[in-house]
Amino acid sequence: MKPFKTLDEQLILLKSRGLIIEDTQKAKEYLLQYSYYNIINVYSKFFQHSPDEYIIDASFDEIRAVHIFDTEMKSIFFKYLIECEKHFKSIVCYRFSEHYRDIPFAYLRTSSYRNENLIDLSTTIALLSKTITTNVRTKKNNAIKHYNNNHKDVPLWVLINHLTFGQVVHMYTNFTNKLKNNIVKDVASYLEKNLDTKIIIEPQELETFLFNLIDLRNCVAHNNMLFHFKCKRNLTYIEQLHTPFSITRNQPKQDPFNCLIMMQALLQKEQYAIFHNTVLKRTRNLNVKLTSIPIDTILCSLGFPQSWYESTSRLTQGGLSK
Repeated sequence: MKPFKTLDEQLILLKSRGLIIEDTQKAKEYLLQYSYYNIINVYSKFFQHSPDEYIIDASFDEIRAVHIFDTEMKSIFFKYLIECEKHFKSIVCYRFSEHYRDIPFAYLRTSSYRNENLIDLSTTIALLSKTITTNVRTKKNNAIKHYNNNHKDVPLWVLINHLTFGQVVHMYTNFTNKLKNNIVKDVASYLEKNLDTKIIIEPQELETFLFNLIDLRNCVAHNNMLFHFKCKRNLTYIEQLHTPFSITRNQPKQDPFNCLIMMQALLQKEQYAIFHNTVLKRTRNLNVKLTSIPIDTILCSLGFPQSWYESTSRLTQGGLSK
């Protein structure tokens, strides 16, 4: 067993390993608030030659700055992932309801989907049915119960507010090709407006992106470390999207940065500009606080291109500005 160490003993250990601690009281308060394990064991790795030796001039203030940066980035990503989720749900709801107009509970009918993956389809429909049943049987009033009892139908635009992003994505994966293509066109229009160029996206490419958003959302929602995070799937190379950042066709595209730039496919131009500028501001703030390592050491662990914070500019609705 590792022996318990007091805050004073923790700081003595860190100093013996070469870490600079200028304000002992402030460091103790920070460790008490967030714990040695969550701060030192996680974020020290950027500043160490080995577990027992810090690089020259590495300081506790730098470790704290990286921890704060990680926390802020997760908060920023989560905010705009929720916006992406809202927009995708709205598109799915509209296009599905348009396609299966006036068909009660169309989303519970296997005829509304492709039947290529029957296990996933049956699981998806069962979850949708369970959501309706649970809300109808509850004693509390809700929109699903109202529509079911008074209109003998629960439109998708009512049900979708009770579905998780993952459930909606699984619905999309089972949609007919015609319906998928209509949805992809709507998504491509977001990307075209953000990039000011014509974009073609295939249904399978959108599916990969959506599952990566689920992975990233789970990471930030559960407060897992964003550094070195990888989504399970590899995004498809899109020349207009990746070339400006010197990302090649054969490079892996599973990191937070690739998710960030691809989120232009589900964010309005003004929204993405604020998202981008917020990330840029937080990055430049961190750069000022780092003295023993270059900020690219941190950014590369998120998939950001070399010198991104220096070469990129603030976005405005009309384009780029310094």
